[in-house]
Amino acid sequence: MSVAALALVAPLASAALTDPSDPVPAPTDRVTDTSQLPSGWQKSGDRIVTYDGDATGLHVLVADAADAYRWHTAATLSEPGVDTDQWIGQTCVTGSGDRAVVVYAPRQAVNDQQGFQQGAFAAVVDLADGRVTKLPELVSLAYFNPGCGDGEQAVLTRPQGDDTELLTVDTARAKLVRQQTVAGQLTSAVPFGNEIAAARGDAVVSVDAKGDTSTLARTGGTPFRLVPDAHRGLAYQVPDGKQVQVRRVTSAGSDQLLGSGALGSLAVHGNGGRVFVTGQDAEEAVKHSALPRSWRTLDVPASAEVSTTGSLALTSVGNGTEAAGGRKTAADLAQPVGIDAVLPGSDSSVGFKVVPKAAARGAEQSPALSDGVHTDSVHMKTTADDDPATSTTDPDRACAVTRNDPKLQSLQPSTAQAEWATDLAVQGKLDVRRRSGWNGSELPSYTPQGLFPSTPLKGGGRVPAQVMLGVLSQESNLLQASSRAAAGESSNFIQGGYYGNAGSVHTVNWAAADCGYGIAQVTSGMAKADTTYTAEQQQALTVDYAANIAAGLQILQDKWNQLYDRGLLVNGGDPKYLENWWLALWAYNSGLNLPSSTDASAPWGLGWFNNPANGLYPADRTMFLSSGYDDARTPNLWTYPERVLGWAAYSQQKTDPATGAAVRAFTVGEWPSGAPAAEPAHDTFCKPTANDCDITKPRKVAGSSQPEGPCQRDDFKCWWHQPVSWTDCTATCGTEVLKYAAGDPEPKVAAPHPAACTSTLPANALIVDDVPNTVKFRVGSTNPCAGKRNWTSRGTLTFTFGSAQQNGATVYPSKIDFHQLGAGFGGHFWLTHTRVPSYTDSVVTGTWTPDRKVVGSAEVMVHLPDHEANTPSATYRIDLGDGTVVEKTISQDTGGKNAWVSLGSYEFQGTPSVSLSSDTADGTGDASIAWDALAFVPSKP
Repeated sequence: MSVAALALVAPLASAALTDPSDPVPAPTDRVTDTSQLPSGWQKSGDRIVTYDGDATGLHVLVADAADAYRWHTAATLSEPGVDTDQWIGQTCVTGSGDRAVVVYAPRQAVNDQQGFQQGAFAAVVDLADGRVTKLPELVSLAYFNPGCGDGEQAVLTRPQGDDTELLTVDTARAKLVRQQTVAGQLTSAVPFGNEIAAARGDAVVSVDAKGDTSTLARTGGTPFRLVPDAHRGLAYQVPDGKQVQVRRVTSAGSDQLLGSGALGSLAVHGNGGRVFVTGQDAEEAVKHSALPRSWRTLDVPASAEVSTTGSLALTSVGNGTEAAGGRKTAADLAQPVGIDAVLPGSDSSVGFKVVPKAAARGAEQSPALSDGVHTDSVHMKTTADDDPATSTTDPDRACAVTRNDPKLQSLQPSTAQAEWATDLAVQGKLDVRRRSGWNGSELPSYTPQGLFPSTPLKGGGRVPAQVMLGVLSQESNLLQASSRAAAGESSNFIQGGYYGNAGSVHTVNWAAADCGYGIAQVTSGMAKADTTYTAEQQQALTVDYAANIAAGLQILQDKWNQLYDRGLLVNGGDPKYLENWWLALWAYNSGLNLPSSTDASAPWGLGWFNNPANGLYPADRTMFLSSGYDDARTPNLWTYPERVLGWAAYSQQKTDPATGAAVRAFTVGEWPSGAPAAEPAHDTFCKPTANDCDITKPRKVAGSSQPEGPCQRDDFKCWWHQPVSWTDCTATCGTEVLKYAAGDPEPKVAAPHPAACTSTLPANALIVDDVPNTVKFRVGSTNPCAGKRNWTSRGTLTFTFGSAQQNGATVYPSKIDFHQLGAGFGGHFWLTHTRVPSYTDSVVTGTWTPDRKVVGSAEVMVHLPDHEANTPSATYRIDLGDGTVVEKTISQDTGGKNAWVSLGSYEFQGTPSVSLSSDTADGTGDASIAWDALAFVPSKP
C-alpha cells in the first residue's frame, strides 16, 4: 500500500474501533449490559453531557442513567456560510441538569488573537427538547468559558481592552441579564451566590452587581477551575511549582487547603453544588475528613468528564477527524463519535458509539452577527466581467486573488504531497518544474522555490521539517484548498477572513478582510493593494500547495532572522533543535512588537497572548497531544507554539483503508527522552526583570488594592524580548527526521471523484456547460479528460447574486457560501446551500442559455455531480423561448454518481433558457444545490 493510497480519515476513539473478530461486543449508543450500572439506575437523575465537533457543527450529546445512558443529540451548533473542517468549543451544565451553555467557534479561530478572545458564539441548549437560543454577544474561546454555578445562571467572559467583560446568562429565560466590565484580566468566572467569583492575578475575587470587587482569598499562583459547592463554598485549584493544590474558600473568606498532587494529576469538576475531585490518586491526595458533604473524590483520570451526580466519567471522546485534517463530508453527514467511560467506584468500563444528528437544531444564524439589510437579488442588464452583481468573482474584494475564478483553482494535496514539499523546501530543493498552465491556471512555467527562494538563516542551519509541518497542521490542517475538496481535487483556496464577515453569512466587510491563503495561510503580501509579491507569485501560492509552502517557509525564516538580529535566541540558538523555534513560532502567529524609536523604556517583544503564563490557558495542561488525540478537540487550551510542537511530535492522524489501522499523517521528529521532557515550564517567559511578569506577586491597578498578576502592567504589555534557556538541547530536544530526499519525485494522488469527461447524450445534444470552453480542466500538469472529451459547450451559464446595503455600499453576501469544485461534467461545477426565499441576500440564481434557437420538441437534461449536490427541492424554471415558463422540481441526490437527469420534454419556440435558484421553501443552509452542465436534446423527426 503506497502512502498516496492512504485515506485521510482518522480512527474514532477506541470505543469505536472494535475489531470484527474481537469477542467483545461492539460499542453501541447505550449500556447494553445494565448489570454494570449501580442499583436504582432506572430512577436515577444522573445525566452526562459532552460535545464533539466536525465540519457539520459542534454536537451537544446527552445521555441519562435512567435510559441506560443512551446517547442522543441535543443540538448541533454551527453558523451558516462558515467554511471550516471542524467546530470546536466547550459546555457547562446548569444546576438542574436541564440546560447547557455552549461556546463554539470554527477551528481556525484559535490561530487569531481577536478570534480567540472575542470571536466565539454562545448559546443556551435545552437538554430536554433541544431548543436552542443563541445569544447576541461574541465571547472568548478560553478554556474556562462558559462557567456555570449551582443554579440556573452562567457567566460568559471576553476581554475588553485592558479589562474583562462579564456577561451573566439566565438560562431559564435563555437571555443575558447583566453585562459588566471589571478592571484587569479575570478568568474562570462562575456565578457564586448573588455575585460572580473569578480568578484575578494571584487571588480569588468576587464581583457584585455594581462591578465592585473584593478579595476572597490570596493565593501563591493564579487560581483556575472555580466550582461552587452547595454550602456557600468555592472549590478551586492553584499551581504551586510542579504541584497543584485543591482548595476551598467560603463566601466569608475562609480559605482551606484540602489536598495537593503533581500538576496535572488532580482536577475539580462540579454541577448543581456537587464537587468532584478527579485523579488516579485523588483519594490519597485529598483530606477526606475535611471534605464538605457535597464533595467527593473519584478515582478516574483527572481529565475525565464527570456526570451530574458522579456516576459516570468519560475518559475519551472523539470522532478521530479532529487530528486528521478532515475534509468535508456531505453537508448532512456527521462523523460518528467514539466514547470511552468508567463507572467510578467499580471496575466497570463501557464504550459507546454515537452518530450525531447534523440536522439537529442549532444551524440558524446567531444574533451576535449582523444580518445586514436584505434587498432583492440584483438583476442587471450588464454582464461585464467586472460587475460583482453577475460575476462569480469578487471585483470589489480587498484581497489579492479572487475566489470563484475557474482559472484559479487550488489543488488539494495529499498528506504525502504536503510532507514531500516541506522536506524538499527546508533543504532548499523544492525545484519541481510547474509547466505553463499548471492546474488550469494561466501562469507561465515556474518552480516553487524559484518564485520563493529559501532565505539563509542568520547564524547558519535551516528550519527542521517537523517545525514547518507543525505550522501547516495548525494553520490549515494540511489543506491548500477548501475542505470541500478531497486530495487530488481542486476548488477555491482555503482562506481565513476573506470577506471580513466574522462568521456571518449575511455580512461583507472588506475593510476587515484577513487575506490568509492556502496551506501556510500566507497573509503578508496578499492584500489587493500590497505589492510585496508580484501577481504571478500571488496566483502561484494560491493554486499550488508547493509554492504556498515555499512562501510560508520564507516567512518563518524571516521571523527567525528578525529575532536573531535582536538576540532573541532559545537554548543557545541552534536551529536544528525543534524547541529552539519557540520564539520564531510565537512571532509567526502574532508578530513581534518592535522597539520604539523614541522611547527606550517602552515595552517591546512577543505579545502576551501567546505567553504560556497567560491565564487564558489552564495551568495544569500537559504537552499538546501528549495525552492523546482527544486534545485536538480543544486546541484553545494551548498557545500557538505549544500546538505546533505537539503536531511536530505526534503528527496528524489518518487511517489506512486496507487495514483500518491508525497511522501518522507525516513523519515526526525524534526526541532522546520523549517530547514532553523538552517543553518549557509555563512560567519560563514570565520574569519580573524581563517583561514585568511575576507569578509570585499580584500587580496593583491604579486606584485599587486588588491583585492583578502575573502580568504586572495595566495594559498587559508584558512582552517578552530576551534570550531564554530552559534545557540542554543535546540531551532533551527534538530533531528532524526527513522522509524525502532532494530529487525525490512528487507523490501521486488519485481524486475520489473523477470528472465525467465524455458525453453519453445523443450526438445532436446542445450542451451548455457551466464554464466557457476556454477553461482548461487540469489536475496539476495532467489533463484527465485528454482524448475523452467528445463535446463542445454551446452557450453560457450566467449568475445573479443576492445583495445587501451595508455601510453605505452594495455588497454581495450570497457569494460567501458560493463555491466551485473541479469535478462533475467536464471537471467543474458550482454550488451553494439552499435557504428560504426571505434571505434574499443569500440567493444565487444561475441561468443556462444556448447560443442558438431551439424550435420543436426537445428534452431538457441536467447533469448532476456525484457529490455536493443533495437538495430534494431543486426547482428549474424552463423558458420555452416564447415567454412561456414551466417549472420542474427534482432531487439533486444521485446516490453518489455523475448522472444526466431529465427535466422533461417541451415544445420550444425560440432561444430557450433554464434557471435554477438556491431559495427553497425547505432551505436551512444545510442542503447543497449545484449548477453543472445542462443540455437540450432535440427529438428525432
